[in-house]
Amino acid sequence: MIISTVAQILNDRPLAKVGPDDSVRNACNVMCSLDVGAVVVMQGNRLLGVMSERDVIRKCTCAHRHTGQTKVSEIMTADPVTIDTDGSLAEVLEIMGRGGFHHVPVLRKGEAIGMISADDIPEEYRMLLQRFKEFREG
Repeated sequence: MIISTVAQILNDRPLAKVGPDDSVRNACNVMCSLDVGAVVVMQGNRLLGVMSERDVIRKCTCAHRHTGQTKVSEIMTADPVTIDTDGSLAEVLEIMGRGGFHHVPVLRKGEAIGMISADDIPEEYRMLLQRFKEFREG
C-alpha cells in the first residue's frame, strides 16, 4: 500500500492526551503506556499545546524541577503548528523542518485526533523529498 496522507499513517492509533494541569509525571506515564514521544495538551476539545520527551528533559529535568510537582502547561509548547488528516507526507516534513520539531498534532475538522512523529514517516519518503528539493534547486 502506498502511503500518501497523514491519515493513513495514523491508522486508528489512540490519541495520547493530557490536560494542562496534569503533572509532567502523569504525562510521562501516558507517553510510556502508549509508547509515544509526545502528548497533546487538551482542555476539553481545544488543543492547547504539545509536550514532548525533549520538553521534559530540557525544561523539567535539566532545570531541576520535580515531574510530580510541575504542571504540563509550564513546560509544553503552546499553540503548536498542526496538519489536517488529508495533509501529505511532504507537507508534514516541511512543517517539521521549518519548525525544528519532531511531532505535529493532526486535526480533523478542527479537532485533534492524533499525533504524527518524524519516525512515523518512512525513510524512502524523506529521501524522495530531499532529492526533489535538490532537483528543484539545481
